[in-house]
Amino acid sequence: SEDMAAVDFSPFGALVTAGTVFAAEPSRSATFDAFERARAEGLPVIFDIDYRPYSWPSPEIAAEVLSRAGAASDMIVGNDEEFGFMAGDMAKGLEKAQSLAENGVAIVIYKMGENGAVTFANGQEIHTGIYPVEAVKPNGAGDSFMAGLLAGMAEGLDLRDAVLRGSACASIVVSKPGCAPAMPTHAQLSAFLANHPGPTER
Repeated sequence: SEDMAAVDFSPFGALVTAGTVFAAEPSRSATFDAFERARAEGLPVIFDIDYRPYSWPSPEIAAEVLSRAGAASDMIVGNDEEFGFMAGDMAKGLEKAQSLAENGVAIVIYKMGENGAVTFANGQEIHTGIYPVEAVKPNGAGDSFMAGLLAGMAEGLDLRDAVLRGSACASIVVSKPGCAPAMPTHAQLSAFLANHPGPTER
């Protein structure tokens, strides 16, 4: 919290974080403090659930803390398993995402891998597909999705197109070896969108 007190949030456009920072102290308390300070500056809080079981002392603590972080966010991004985990029942992940959207979270993005995504925002459900590729590994899909999504939103794309931008970035990354080296440039992403089949219908 002392470190957070030294941060001037005013120059930033948003606070973006992932669930792993909540796995232990002191980063857990410091990040909740950062949420409050960001909100005080009028910044949106964007939360990638990013649940990694090995980082947490127990599943019960993780579910409670991640649910609290989600409820304090303006936008949540996660996959079906992560929302199911937060719900305490893997079959109830979609219900958890809907509940968060109905209880104050402005944007909730529920990812389903090859089945696309459902975005809950402004009382609407936006269903989006994927850009099919031959995947060589899953690593980097979540990070690249978030990068494409936020870049699209920053460029002023509507939410559906920004989600599709994230999906395209994820497809590019899983189709290549490596993680960071596979992340596309803006030019590479534009070429992919222009020449690759998709998105699939949802």
